[in-house]
Amino acid sequence: MANEALRSTRRPSLHDVAERAGVAVSTVSRFLNGQLELRPETESRVMQAIEEVGYSRTSGSSRSSSSKGVIGLVVPRIGNAYFGGIAENVVRSADSFGLAVLIASTFNQVRRQADYVELFAAKELAGIVYAGSTTSNAALARLIGSGMPVVVIDEALVDAPPVDTVVVDDYAGAYQATAHLAALGHERIALVTGPESLASVRERRRGFVDACVRAGLDPEAQFSLAGDFSEEFGIGALSHLLAAPQRPTAVFAASDAIALGMMAGARNLGIGIPGDLSIVGFDDVPGASHVSPRLTTIRTPLDRMASSALSMLSARIDDPDAPVRRSVTPVVLVVGESSAPPSA
Repeated sequence: MANEALRSTRRPSLHDVAERAGVAVSTVSRFLNGQLELRPETESRVMQAIEEVGYSRTSGSSRSSSSKGVIGLVVPRIGNAYFGGIAENVVRSADSFGLAVLIASTFNQVRRQADYVELFAAKELAGIVYAGSTTSNAALARLIGSGMPVVVIDEALVDAPPVDTVVVDDYAGAYQATAHLAALGHERIALVTGPESLASVRERRRGFVDACVRAGLDPEAQFSLAGDFSEEFGIGALSHLLAAPQRPTAVFAASDAIALGMMAGARNLGIGIPGDLSIVGFDDVPGASHVSPRLTTIRTPLDRMASSALSMLSARIDDPDAPVRRSVTPVVLVVGESSAPPSA
């Protein structure tokens, strides 16, 4: 009766088959498309599940010619200028590969990150570009393990099978930003970063430390604060910085969102930028050039990152067994007006 109820309410999908067989959706999809050979006992479960739920390749949601030309993009927050820029460039780059893009914004929620991965798997898309706000996603790890074409962009995954990855040179960017401030004569340089659990944040801290050492500064004596990549955190961080016993004369903010928040807070408190405090950001989001003074920042070429990601994904779709690749995108310091020598 349950099977009849399923058939009468809606057309059965690959998700129904996978759930009944106890395997991943992508496993069923690749098996039915002749891309995966299953162990006899697993194949038997899948075939039995297909019969029980009443799935057919013509009436169900099997991979169609349209789904072959569609990929999924998962980002933490589409309204964030950085991730919005990634999304825009991924869509533009995907078009050059003849691919359409479905975009999901997770609002930095771990549950949503898993849910959207599973949703895209159920829709049997050609592949997924994934930008997460954490370093792990069990659902995505399972999907990668099953052979689904995936490219991880911006933040590398841990506890997952090897996967094509596109990151930025976080270390070099942080080193350039800190060295720039030290060269201007700053000796008290604050470091304000995002979550320390992220590899990108740890790399930016490492670049900061090495640049301090190279400039003859004690990195342990510098003010340091970690939070999240948001303007709200930047505003709050400024008050902590101003209350420090040895007030810094400059800040390396490990994202433009943090830097722009600090600049907004400074305006409200009547603190001059760069007269009273120099600030350098990271990302070069559009707002960095619109604010006054123009923010000195590290430019992350999102167009190049997106192009690399789509090139990798297209190659992975064409050849699932190709060697896994990792691309490190170079960055460059863009000197604006928010950094200057310390005032007397």
